Amino acid sequence: MRRSFLGVFIVLGILLSSCSEKPIDQEAAALELMELSRNWSAMLASGDLEASIDFWADDAVMLPPDLPALYGKAAIREYVMEASSIPGFKISWEPESASISEGGDMGYLIERNVIEMDGENGEPIIIHGKVVTVWRKDSNGQWKNVADIWNSASRPAD
Repeated sequence: MRRSFLGVFIVLGILLSSCSEKPIDQEAAALELMELSRNWSAMLASGDLEASIDFWADDAVMLPPDLPALYGKAAIREYVMEASSIPGFKISWEPESASISEGGDMGYLIERNVIEMDGENGEPIIIHGKVVTVWRKDSNGQWKNVADIWNSASRPAD
């Protein structure tokens, strides 16, 4: 009888240990998300606007400065296409830090951006900004931006 109980406990222990999920390496996931954001910035700078739209989730929200919130990928696409038609328009950004949830399916980035465009008389306008992006892994395990907000900074980051 003792042997059968011992066998049951051993089998239960093996089953329970195999069911537990492997802990997420939050540091590695943070570096991965920061690199993804850098790649997104480079893609947009290369002019591949349609591919850059895919970085947003279908239900994403964008909160641009001094404008109403934009809900969903269609509204965001319209905003991006309109912005890209501004003479001299360029945008780039660089992540400064990342935080990843314990489950590894949500994260956020603190970033800085630079927006450039031509002014009314053709003079360059450069705006330095502060950014927060929130990310979620989709059903395929791909990071998608679900919230994007920025505003201008009083001066460029050091």
